[in-house]
Amino acid sequence: MKQKHEEFLNSPFTFQKIEERLFTTRDDETLTVNPDTGEYYTMRKVSKDKKILHDSLTYTKLFVDSAKRLMSLSPSSLKVLVYGMVTAKPISLSVILNPSDVCLFCEISVSSYNNAIYELINSKIIAKKLGSSIEFWFDPNVFFNGNRLRVCK
Repeated sequence: MKQKHEEFLNSPFTFQKIEERLFTTRDDETLTVNPDTGEYYTMRKVSKDKKILHDSLTYTKLFVDSAKRLMSLSPSSLKVLVYGMVTAKPISLSVILNPSDVCLFCEISVSSYNNAIYELINSKIIAKKLGSSIEFWFDPNVFFNGNRLRVCK
């Protein structure tokens, strides 16, 4: 018999390996100071036509430190995790894992979905969100969509 998992109003996960460091400018930047406020700004050189390269593919960061934890997961749990990674909204700490959508996308059964959710919770990769059966907090040290600094401040 599977145990009932605790539900959380706020994410139970804490950010790891976020630290202060001295700012350094890149080769194409110049550091300037606003004489009125003393605030620092950087100016960046751009080409004459003002065109820059942009990568338009959508991505989610997978953090290398979590690789060992992920390698021990069952195939169904890995599929559900990948689904969560590709559907996580930018700058969010939670993800919607609607069983019918996940099962269709991952080509798994409802029982495989339930087992995967149970394993991901026990592995402390996700946690149940209070008041929802389909929304889960995820550990932002495993994966994240966007810049974690915008959320952890």
